[in-house]
Amino acid sequence: MFKELLPLWIKNLEKSGVQKALETTANPDIISFSLGRPDNNLLRLPELKDCYEELFSPHNLQYSPPSYELKAHIAEFMKEKQVVCTPKEILLTTGAQQAMTLLTKLFANEGADILVDQLTYPGFIQVAQAMHLNLIPSPLCFQSGLHMKELRQILEKNTRPSLMYTISEGHNPLGTSLSKKQRIELTTLAKQYKIPIIEDDAYGFLNYDPVDPPLKSFWKEGVFYIGSFSKILAPSLRTGWIIASEPIIEKLEILKEGLDINTSSFSQKLITSYFEKDILTERILKLRGTYKEKRDVMVYSLHKYIPEMEFTIPKSGFFIWGKLPPSINTKRLFKFALEEEKVSFIPGNAFLVGERDDVQSCLRLSFAFCPIELIELGIKRLALAIQDYKWQNEDQYLRLA
Repeated sequence: MFKELLPLWIKNLEKSGVQKALETTANPDIISFSLGRPDNNLLRLPELKDCYEELFSPHNLQYSPPSYELKAHIAEFMKEKQVVCTPKEILLTTGAQQAMTLLTKLFANEGADILVDQLTYPGFIQVAQAMHLNLIPSPLCFQSGLHMKELRQILEKNTRPSLMYTISEGHNPLGTSLSKKQRIELTTLAKQYKIPIIEDDAYGFLNYDPVDPPLKSFWKEGVFYIGSFSKILAPSLRTGWIIASEPIIEKLEILKEGLDINTSSFSQKLITSYFEKDILTERILKLRGTYKEKRDVMVYSLHKYIPEMEFTIPKSGFFIWGKLPPSINTKRLFKFALEEEKVSFIPGNAFLVGERDDVQSCLRLSFAFCPIELIELGIKRLALAIQDYKWQNEDQYLRLA
């Protein structure tokens, strides 16, 4: 009845390409490499059985201020990543998604220019679109991430962007990690142009090889760090955090109150219990070991069944970015894979900001959610889907000839 009264920008809103792809993979017969979710078997939290009764006390089910204890634990936790902060420099958020929304609202007026990785997390694209922001794509290399020379050229030609959003570790979708040299160059460049950086580090604690410190450690004042418990504990806890100076945290607290008053008290207490029992480090080591094993199975399977795919082995995170021969369009391949071979992935264009021709032959594979015993079978099915695609294209070409 009231649909015609909606603002034009709302009428034009569409689900992201990732969301559309995920909706088609609900069939349990499908082997899914689409889902950027933790392994279900790693979401069991038996260590907390003894404190369930305490967690369900009236105090933990009531409105309450943010947990100072949890913020103190996070401040100590961040020392592992060479990020020094105090509890007062931490804001607890309802997941990383809310964190990026709050920071974008803080720094960008409607219509402002913001820098974003040319291939990036679609959730941030949706945040920017809802605020009518102009996205300036930062050029990327599939193997190493940000092109610093090209980024500098962009800044020399444009007025100063209001902010930059980037993923320095376990990039979604590329799976890349910026080198120390890139991190220093990026923060130096941002200082020069006075551009605040939103650093999304949702996968930063899930590293399988040695990694460099976050951007935050190279520029404390100008990098606004986002962390999350979704990948290291459980997504449904919906708890993340922002690290920023106290004056910035005060403004963010005001913005957050208008969105949801406060992050779940129950979730805060549960996470605090994990820290108090001193078992989070042990859990993260277990996660790293399991996901590294799954990563290695996928790497082995790709080399074995799809040798024509170019990819880089990720040091962190859940994803492998694959590039197939230019003759293969992965949006069309997705249909073959899903309908004929019962395997799914996310086509590369779902993550693209602006235009880039070579992305049409790319795809993102997640090794995290799929059971390890199905990964090789899933890659074998994907290889068969690629053959199906090639055969149909050849058949169509011969008919036209």
